[in-house]
Amino acid sequence: MKRISLKELVKSLKDFIGKEWDGYTKEEKMKWIYSYRKVEDDTEKMIEKHGSVEKWYESGEGRLL
Repeated sequence: MKRISLKELVKSLKDFIGKEWDGYTKEEKMKWIYSYRKVEDDTEKMIEKHGSVEKWYESGEGRLL
């Protein structure tokens, strides 16, 4: 699974959070980025465990997007 680039991630977070993002400290922004990266890693592990995205969803453990 290819990770989203940092540039794309920051843009997505800014779009999701809105104008408040600009007022966040560097530490607050990094928490958001690290949280997203953790979800990426966890998702990849679960897909590997089940063999495919479809099988992961079928297992009942898949995330609803």
